[in-house]
Amino acid sequence: MRYTATSSRFVSMASLQKQRGVALITVLMVFAIATLVAGKVIVGKSIDVRRVNGMVSRTQAHYYALAAESLAILALREDDQKDIDDKKQGGQQLPDHLEEPWAMPNIEFEIDNIGKVNVQIVDLNRFYNLNNLRQADGLVNEQELERFRNLLVELRLDNELADNLADWLDADDKELGYLSESDAYLNRSPAYRAANKPMQDISELRLVNGFEPEILAVLLPHITVVNTSGVLALNLNTATTYALATLQEKTSNPFGEGLSLSAAQNIVSERPYDDNKDFDNRSGSRELHTSSKRSGTGNNANAEYGSLAHYTLSSAVFEINIRAHYAGHTAYLTTVVQQQGSGNAAKYVVLSRKETDNSWRLAQFAAAAS
Repeated sequence: MRYTATSSRFVSMASLQKQRGVALITVLMVFAIATLVAGKVIVGKSIDVRRVNGMVSRTQAHYYALAAESLAILALREDDQKDIDDKKQGGQQLPDHLEEPWAMPNIEFEIDNIGKVNVQIVDLNRFYNLNNLRQADGLVNEQELERFRNLLVELRLDNELADNLADWLDADDKELGYLSESDAYLNRSPAYRAANKPMQDISELRLVNGFEPEILAVLLPHITVVNTSGVLALNLNTATTYALATLQEKTSNPFGEGLSLSAAQNIVSERPYDDNKDFDNRSGSRELHTSSKRSGTGNNANAEYGSLAHYTLSSAVFEINIRAHYAGHTAYLTTVVQQQGSGNAAKYVVLSRKETDNSWRLAQFAAAAS
């Protein structure tokens, strides 16, 4: 076969064009792969940057919440010092009540035009403490059991729930209530045991037999859980109406007679009270049972029944609820502090600190206290 110069030249040109096409496709493929890799790297870096920024913002929000906690404690300290200074200047050292600055419903602070902090201080002396039912020796405090029964009755709830709670708290496995000890709880799915110790959080109440959601919705605005020594005293100037119904009036009964709801409503309508004498003169209530009166106020606790302070006109345990919003991120903080001492010697001991949102409870107690 013969090949001419012309046909050979055409073959060479066609081969060259084919090679150029392959090279171009290869270059385009490399460029596409490089673009994909670069895009993936950029997207990954962008995600990393957003993640880091988010972590920084959340951390910043958390530290703003801690700063708000310190500010709230400072406000409590200054209020206590102001009362002492007023008394030194010839005035009267007023007790804690709901008209004081610290008791404002919602204190808000702006953060550099990029966020805000909401602070709510609640004195826990306005609620009935469920841990009152357990004595230091692990036995049930019978008088406190009766007080809690009174609260349940006034709320139109089954007063036998008090026995179920007592079984959850006391140290033994002897059943006082109904299906309320470890043997009963072990048959549930999932199984668990009765705590047989003081409650650590109010949410624990959901584990106690009989305390269904509809029961808790009625009860929660009037109760709290605080781990302090002895009985947590109720502040007559701040307590909810139903919490006041746990107090006893003086009768021939060693434990007294539960305060009626109307008497509790009258106490609320006349407050704030300056001192015990002012309360006795204006409350219109019969004398409260001696074992309900706070030691050291002139109305000492009744030593015969081993009772501690059941009511007072001041508060010593406070819950600080904080919501810090910063750059689109939110940090929650719920801190419980106890005031020990007063004036310059006062200490605010942190009993608990949780990164939780307790705002739902704030709305409930606000409605219940009215």
